[in-house]
Amino acid sequence: MDSAKDSDAIVVTHYHYDHHICERDRSLYGNKLLLLKDPERFINKSQRVRAANFLETIQGLPKRIRVADGRRIKIGGTKISFSKPLWHGVEGTSLGYVIMVKIEEGGEKLLYSSDVNGLTLRKSTDLIVAENPSHLILDGPPTYLLGYIMAYYNLARSVINVRRLLEETSVETIVFDHHIARDYRFPDLLYEAYRKAGELNKTLCTAAELQGKKPVVLEGYRKNGPTRWRSWKKFEKKDAADVLRNAVRNRLVGGEWLKMLERY
Repeated sequence: MDSAKDSDAIVVTHYHYDHHICERDRSLYGNKLLLLKDPERFINKSQRVRAANFLETIQGLPKRIRVADGRRIKIGGTKISFSKPLWHGVEGTSLGYVIMVKIEEGGEKLLYSSDVNGLTLRKSTDLIVAENPSHLILDGPPTYLLGYIMAYYNLARSVINVRRLLEETSVETIVFDHHIARDYRFPDLLYEAYRKAGELNKTLCTAAELQGKKPVVLEGYRKNGPTRWRSWKKFEKKDAADVLRNAVRNRLVGGEWLKMLERY
């Protein structure tokens, strides 16, 4: 919040309430350049309504408002570019679309994935590989929804895509953010991604760990014990193969994912 108040520009990648502050502190947007996910195109009904309410609430406050989808801008020596709309998770999801943000300055390239749900889709991964960031903030798969909204084969696809990024880009650090930090099992569920990072001597961590702190969800588990999940095991390559084979048999995903699992 304090950093946003001190900034010259604010980006809204989509209109879920955990990604934009509306009525609580309207002054946050005062005299700012506001760069927005298109509120009219490639947007589901609920986000369209939220976008309209948001823009009405902050009317007259920003210095300038620009739709950001697929655009590039420059502020001083900083280059900022935005992806075209990408699915908020799996293709066809009712959650709608988001945009990714890339920031370049001084030879460094930071990419923020927004809510692609841990890179389930190959297309989103292709875009990140093409951008070749030095640093990546990745929202991580919503493992707290496994077996309910999120399928285990999508966890497998997410792990494959993260391993691919570690292998095929020059990324030095991947920061797991947002969804993944809601589940104290995440180090085990993303075991193969962490293993690959270790093999390549790259950093895969949460934002808390980047600051030398323990993630709140892990600290809570240490202090209070299990809540929702009382037992689990590492999600290893053989487990990913099992769920992917089952998904291929049921025509939920294509057979290329098994080949990618072997490759990465």
